[in-house]
Amino acid sequence: LGRLDLQEVAIYHLGTGVRNEAQFKKVLTDLCPSFVINSGFAGAIRTLLEPGDFVVAENFSSPELLNRLETGRIFEARGNFASVSTVADPKTKMRLRSDRDILALDMESARVASVCRQHSIPFITARMISDRYDERIPGVFLRQRIERMKDLWEAIAFASRTVVLRRRLADRLVALVREIKPEYEQKR
Repeated sequence: LGRLDLQEVAIYHLGTGVRNEAQFKKVLTDLCPSFVINSGFAGAIRTLLEPGDFVVAENFSSPELLNRLETGRIFEARGNFASVSTVADPKTKMRLRSDRDILALDMESARVASVCRQHSIPFITARMISDRYDERIPGVFLRQRIERMKDLWEAIAFASRTVVLRRRLADRLVALVREIKPEYEQKR
């Protein structure tokens, strides 16, 4: 719990795949937030998305929040997200791209959206692209062994990029909170 400018904000770390849904529900009940921003990283499905692009999930966001945000002002793109239970490789991403009109994928947004709907709390899913449609997450981040020197270099490059992207994500989230909060508070 803290402040951004004069606005009270709370950050709750859900973990990969929403590890503790019951605790998240308790936090929502205890804090009674005006709205929830579900954020983190997502894998790109569309070919034009690059790591560092900030995108919004239309299917995992409340229309009353989503409709007020201009895509070009904060987000590089908006569209539907797919929910997956494990980190997707390029073949899975290609299959999802050919099956449906999917922008990106992640492991948490569907569950967060469901919980927010159950609690009647407006929400928006805004995520930063971590990996391109044709890129795989290095195996070391998926608890796989490093078998070749190339694996190590790929892991170092990906980790270095992620450090930079985390800061960029934080900056975009600050801009998003500033965009939503004043208008939303006036309407409640």
